[in-house]
Amino acid sequence: MKRDSIKHPITRDGGMPGAARTGAARGARLPSLLSLLSLLIVAPPVALWAEDRALDMDADHLDIDHDKRSVTARGKVKLSQEGGVDLYADEATYFIDQREIQATGNIRLMRGSDLFTSDNLRLNLETRSGSMERVSGTIKGAKGKINADKVVFKSQDTFTMDRGRYTTCECEPNATPSWELVAETIDVDRTENTLTAHGASLRVGDVPVLWSPWWQHPFMPKRQSGFLYPVMRVSGGNGFELDLPYYWNIAPERDATFALHPTSRRGVLTKAQYRYMGENYTGTLDTLNIVDTVEDRHRGLTLFTHRHDLESWELDARLAASQTRDFLHDFQQKKLVDSRERRLESHLIADRLWLRQNGFTNFEAGSLWFQNLDAANDRYTVQRLPYVSFTDDRPLHALDRAVEGSGTRVGHFTLHNDAKFDSFYQLSGDAAQRFDLAPELQYWRTLPIGHVSGALGLRETGYWIQGDPNQTGLDYDSTVARESASLRVRLDLDLSRTYGNGAWKHTLEPAVQYALISASDQSRLPNFDSTLRNFTVSNLYAGNLYSGEDRVSAGQWVTYGLTSRLYGRQDDGAIRNLLNATIGQRWAPEGDREYQQGQAFSNMVAGVEFFPWSHWGLSLGGRYNPHQNLMEYVESMVNYGDANVMVGLGYHRNRPDPMAGVMLTEGSRDPLEDVSLQTQLRLDENWRWKQTADYSLESSAIKSWRTGLTYEHSCWSLELSGGRDLSSQTSEHGGGFVGFFFMLRGLGGYGFSS
Repeated sequence: MKRDSIKHPITRDGGMPGAARTGAARGARLPSLLSLLSLLIVAPPVALWAEDRALDMDADHLDIDHDKRSVTARGKVKLSQEGGVDLYADEATYFIDQREIQATGNIRLMRGSDLFTSDNLRLNLETRSGSMERVSGTIKGAKGKINADKVVFKSQDTFTMDRGRYTTCECEPNATPSWELVAETIDVDRTENTLTAHGASLRVGDVPVLWSPWWQHPFMPKRQSGFLYPVMRVSGGNGFELDLPYYWNIAPERDATFALHPTSRRGVLTKAQYRYMGENYTGTLDTLNIVDTVEDRHRGLTLFTHRHDLESWELDARLAASQTRDFLHDFQQKKLVDSRERRLESHLIADRLWLRQNGFTNFEAGSLWFQNLDAANDRYTVQRLPYVSFTDDRPLHALDRAVEGSGTRVGHFTLHNDAKFDSFYQLSGDAAQRFDLAPELQYWRTLPIGHVSGALGLRETGYWIQGDPNQTGLDYDSTVARESASLRVRLDLDLSRTYGNGAWKHTLEPAVQYALISASDQSRLPNFDSTLRNFTVSNLYAGNLYSGEDRVSAGQWVTYGLTSRLYGRQDDGAIRNLLNATIGQRWAPEGDREYQQGQAFSNMVAGVEFFPWSHWGLSLGGRYNPHQNLMEYVESMVNYGDANVMVGLGYHRNRPDPMAGVMLTEGSRDPLEDVSLQTQLRLDENWRWKQTADYSLESSAIKSWRTGLTYEHSCWSLELSGGRDLSSQTSEHGGGFVGFFFMLRGLGGYGFSS
């Protein structure tokens, strides 16, 4: 049987002449729809909310009352209005003059993306105001479920829940949610993006655990000014700490966060962060300050970063300064600076890169300033201000053609130029300027089973020294210089074989390199940036055994090594790298063995990466001294990981080469031997356990550790954690901690933080 329906535009005035007329049940005689429309539409419509919106009514029965100027729909009622509401009910009456709907029975009201269910409703379609009683539903913006004794709609974007309940938990009907917010009133304002509760209590199950006279939370997940969630922690040095942050949404491209951080032992730490961004730039300013009651002085940390793209230029600025060297140790701020940092770097750098086919040009200029957190003062810390660096790399096609003769190039020449100017300065008053120019002619030629490469370079380095930058006790004002030349020739072969109809591929990649470097006397040169590198696989074929420009490894030697790889085809047809292994050594003739402790053959270095199965991995690196039959360096890690288990077990041993570290060191001077463990286990669907630990074998003690047990629910999570952190000095500890963190999806988190 056809359902009755009408479409009626909302009007300010409308005549309905004649006596009341009532429709009958489906199948009875009813006026035609055309007659109904002619009775209802008498006066022209007027605009509401900038345009008229027609009201569609569909039901099993429609009754029209001319005296009351109303239309009543019964049986599977559906009312909808474009841009307004969708209503389903057992019965609904629309009062034309009041523009109001009254409905009863199995009501489902859709307002935008929100759903409300009840047994009675009163709603004004013009003002969008009204009310419902004994309401349940979902509010999509806050991703939550609601229940209330009464909901009062004030406008299209605002409503109030009396004796309301809110949760994000998914649970069975009539079941108690894992947590819910219960309040006398809950106000929701979409325009202000707020959900505000008065007389609120937080319940876990049926147990109230927290009460607050007032609570406000963003309705939608977007930036909004307001208080953020407090964070608490307990530490040995500061006692009880509480972080009370306030977020200020200044503009779409700017915001700020302010926080009071009271401590029970040291006073109140104040924190502020300002962030900004534009079309081509971004920046952040952080400042922390405290009048330390233990040390009776003002302490603080300031960090400023700015990056700016200016057409083809990039500008990078950073300011980092701590008023006391141990501020990071006492007030750990891992989100800003790692507490293990031994010096803070400030810099201002401008960089431009020109790319072209088969080459590039790069220009960089700036200054670097370091604050040494290990020294009582910075009088002898080397600063670079300013410095300028220029690099150019371009192919020499004319030389290619001249060498090949036939015009068919199977090799090519490249000219690589490095030019640098540095000005080094110390607060003691000592300074030096350095100019370094290093052009190099490079060659590459492809062979049927590999390639050959070579490089011929010159280097001129000059210094103007004022004072005593090396702190030798001799002050002088003079210039010194060094000239050097280098030659490198390298042969790489690539031998491969396939097995199992192409399912496996094995390669042997031997390589040998001859290097010859000559240099004038370097004994009178200052050293600002050079260190003799520890010999590893990563720098096996390095042209200069030093880092930096202040030292050159004069002499000649032959480096040889072998790399082997194994590839396998997986079930899905993809090729996977199963094994990478490299081993190498250097040989030097008599008279050129300064960097090999007087031995003809250097230490042997090796590195292996092995992935036997999809979830397993092994990495191993080492340095073996064949003259003392001693492993000087070992770095190994075994990993296993799948959806439920992740385990990483590592071993580290290091006896730094006594020749390493002319002035700057790349690691500890003392032998180190330790074991590290990383685990993450999914105990069941909800529980996870994660821990990391570093154990020192030479001191038989735990260096640092951290463990945590996490429970994850669909609407909340709980983390229990504890541990001990290293400070900047590896012999000292930043302190232990024990705490918890409780997170409610949709409301945020509370608890102790490490």
